[in-house]
Amino acid sequence: MNALFTFIERFKLNTKLLIGFSAGILVALVIGLNALSSLSQLEAEMERMYETDLQGIAHIKDANLNLVYMGRAMRQMLIAQDDASRYSAIASLRRAREKLLLEMEQTRKHIHRAEVIARYDTLQRDLTKALEVMEQATGLIQQERANPSAAARFVTSNEYTAIVAAADDGIDELADLKEAAAGESLAQARAEAASTRRTAMALLATGVVLVGGLGVLIGLSIQRPAERIRQSIETLAKGEVNAAIPHTDYPNEIGIMARAVEVLQGIYRQANELHWVKSHAADIGAKLQQASDFRTLAQTAVSSMAPVVGAGHGAFYVADGQGQFNLLASYGYRERKQLSNSYRLGDGLVGQCAMEKAAILLTAPQDYIRIGSGLGEAPPACVLVQPIIHGERVLGVLEMASFQPFTEREKALHQALLPALGTSMEILDRNLRTQELLTSTQLQAERMEKQAAQLEEQTVEMEAQQAELLETETWFRSIIETAPDGMLVVDAQGRIVLANPSAHRLLGYAPGDLMTAQAGPLLPQLDFSQDHGFTNQAVPAHTREGGQRLLDVSCHPLPDRGGRGKCTSVAMRAHVPMQEQA
Repeated sequence: MNALFTFIERFKLNTKLLIGFSAGILVALVIGLNALSSLSQLEAEMERMYETDLQGIAHIKDANLNLVYMGRAMRQMLIAQDDASRYSAIASLRRAREKLLLEMEQTRKHIHRAEVIARYDTLQRDLTKALEVMEQATGLIQQERANPSAAARFVTSNEYTAIVAAADDGIDELADLKEAAAGESLAQARAEAASTRRTAMALLATGVVLVGGLGVLIGLSIQRPAERIRQSIETLAKGEVNAAIPHTDYPNEIGIMARAVEVLQGIYRQANELHWVKSHAADIGAKLQQASDFRTLAQTAVSSMAPVVGAGHGAFYVADGQGQFNLLASYGYRERKQLSNSYRLGDGLVGQCAMEKAAILLTAPQDYIRIGSGLGEAPPACVLVQPIIHGERVLGVLEMASFQPFTEREKALHQALLPALGTSMEILDRNLRTQELLTSTQLQAERMEKQAAQLEEQTVEMEAQQAELLETETWFRSIIETAPDGMLVVDAQGRIVLANPSAHRLLGYAPGDLMTAQAGPLLPQLDFSQDHGFTNQAVPAHTREGGQRLLDVSCHPLPDRGGRGKCTSVAMRAHVPMQEQA
């Protein structure tokens, strides 16, 4: 039964509907053909009954009636008073005789049963005798036209009466036989009609049962796989993404629906695996961000990843900046003398992976480290070695070994964590460098703080010295300002950097006008670029009004102070002739 259901379930919906409709039409056709066949048989039976029995009975009745007509014509001939009446009766007798013979001939055509045929033969002999005696009586009547006494005696004789009665009885008996045959045919027709009715009812009931059963079968063939697909969808909605989807091989609408659900399952499985990858990547990434040094980071990474991907062995190698990759953390690893914990580029799988910057996947490796526990040890079935790259630099190598081949989502988790791991290592490296720099900066800040304290002390001392110098400068400036002689300070470029009121007055300038002015045009005979001095030398000077005045000038070079360069001190007064001095 299950095989039948499975066979029907694979049909397309239109095929199932076509089978159902075809079965209904076939049942109706069978019932109709059976009814038509039964009606045809009944019609044939009725036609046969009409041809063989009813028409035969009609001919017998007509023959009997013509026999009666002959007897009546015979009596008319006996009682006829004239020849015309007698001849008319004879004509009627002959017509009835001809019709009688014709009806008997037609009756023979509609007789088929043996007993009826035998009775017909007997009737034919009796009828022949009756016709002979009637012919004899007719001859006597014609011979005795005026006195038909002899003919009357013959007609009324027992022999004549017996012969004619035998023929009449024979006709009646033949008619009774035909009527009995017609009754049997009618009863047979009724029986056949009843049988046809029963057959039609049986066929109708059988058809209803078959069509109903076929309808139930087709309905179940649609409902059962649809129910299985609905259950698979509910299972998928509960999160069981690996549940088998039934009927994906069906070449019908159910198969199309099942394959669509299978595609949806694939999408949902991908989304679920992506969620699995992202959630574990986020959890492990959060743990990595809490690491404060490379050893903690490496141990956190390998200890967090190995249980998630089902690895029984894990090793984390970190680059030391000199082309060497050293074992920094491990999971389920036991050191062995023949195995190195440090690799250079190109050495072993670790060095090869770092040199090629590409993952290496080995299946069922030979002579590999065995994964062991307290109960035993065995070689791994799959080894995955992956480089940890940030930018163009290989920061480390992660090695994982498992008893089972890594699934696609476990590989995807590796691919998702490696960039995060590289970024975490880079960030940690920068943080450590920043921390070192911060420590160095703090030490330098402490040194600078001490230097600042020393500078502050020196600044206080310098401020005191500057105050003293300022006070001294103010004292000297007041002396210069109040000096009766003119005083100028000229730099090496001949620019006046200091001039007292007496100098402005001697040269005819307002106070402050000589500041930053050139001394060369005022005292053209003096060369301030030369490092020399003299005392009380009469030097002509140009005044503001354009005149010329003779002054007694003394020049003395000044040392470089305050970044002013070499300067010259010029003292001047109005020239006094020697005679006046005396």
